[in-house]
Amino acid sequence: MHSLQRSVFVIFFTIISVLNLSAKEPVGITFQFGAIGSEKTFYNSTTISGETVAMPYSKTSFNPDIHMGVNIPVFDISDICFFNIDLGYDFLWDYSYGSYSSYQQEAYALSHRFSIQPQVTFVKSNFRFFLGTGITFGPEIYRYKVSVKESKSNTDYTTFNILWNFTIGARYQLGNHLSIVADVTFFVNLFSSCKYDDYKLKASGSSAMEFLPKIGLMYQF
Repeated sequence: MHSLQRSVFVIFFTIISVLNLSAKEPVGITFQFGAIGSEKTFYNSTTISGETVAMPYSKTSFNPDIHMGVNIPVFDISDICFFNIDLGYDFLWDYSYGSYSSYQQEAYALSHRFSIQPQVTFVKSNFRFFLGTGITFGPEIYRYKVSVKESKSNTDYTTFNILWNFTIGARYQLGNHLSIVADVTFFVNLFSSCKYDDYKLKASGSSAMEFLPKIGLMYQF
C-alpha cells in the first residue's frame, strides 16, 4: 500500500514537472476559504379538495467552503500572458435545524467537488489576472433526521453531480513564493444522478447557478 502511494506521488509530480518545462511561472499550491451562494426552488405538496398540489418556494443560502488547489503553468503565450491548468478540490457543507411542537427535523449535506480548469493568466507587475473554464464533478451526501414525539427516522442518500465551472480572479505577489489570491467561481449543474433504495433519478441542467467567492494564499515552489 505504501509503495503504491509513493508511486502515485512520484507519477503526479513527474507529470507536473513535464508540463511545467516550457513555462517561466512556478507551480503553486492554493488554500482558500469562501462561501457558496445559490437560490433554488423547492416544492411542498398539499391536498386540496382531494387533489395533490405542488407549492413552490425559493431558498437562498450561503454555505461555507474550503478550497485546495494545484496551479500548473504549462507554457508562455507571450511576455505578459501564459496558459495554465488549475486542479481543485472543494469541501462544502450545509446544515439546517427546524422544530414545531413535537416535530423536529435536522438535515445536512456534505459535498466533495473536484475540478479541472484550463486558465489564461495575464501578468502586470506583481499582479496576476486570470480566467478559466472547465468541469467539476463529485458526490453530495445528504442525511435527514426526523423526530415526531417518540418516533425517529433517518434518511440517507448520495447524489453524483457534474457541473460546468467558470472562474475569474486575481492574485498579488507578496514575494518570490507567497501570493494573496481572490476569485469568484460560477457553477452550473449539467448532470445529477441519485439512487436511494429502489428510487433512481437522473437529471440534466436542473439546478440554478451557484457562485463561490473565496480568498486565500498561494505558495509557489
